[in-house]
Amino acid sequence: MTVNSTALGPGTLIFTLASVPIDASCQVSACTVSWSKSKDDDVRMLCGDVKAGNTTYTAQLAFTADQDLADVDGFVQWSWDNHGDVALFEFVPNTAAGRAVNGSVIVDPLDVGGDTGGDDMTSDATWDCVGEPTLGAAALADDEAAA
Repeated sequence: MTVNSTALGPGTLIFTLASVPIDASCQVSACTVSWSKSKDDDVRMLCGDVKAGNTTYTAQLAFTADQDLADVDGFVQWSWDNHGDVALFEFVPNTAAGRAVNGSVIVDPLDVGGDTGGDDMTSDATWDCVGEPTLGAAALADDEAAA
């Protein structure tokens, strides 16, 4: 098999809450959707067979965002105003690749501040997905195919 890799970006990260989208693409420098697995212990049955323990998967959306504190309608303010709400998201890691992760996340307020005076302030965030996100064709790719 030959090497086949895709660079991060250019892409998009868009959240939608109450049918109103907020595009965080130009605020975010890193973004991943990661999975965690939890498995119960296997159980040995009286007959000697082994019954597999239940396995559950959960996903999280993790990203690093520049803090846009001067923008009263910016991403940081949006996260503070909507903390605890469930927002839809679409993460397109690379537009040319035409793939997207779609799902729902619980919005947490982004941290404000930084470690070193004079440096750009960033927030590292990890938001829990509600249910399982899906990996499929990006909406833009679907629109281009219809044209």
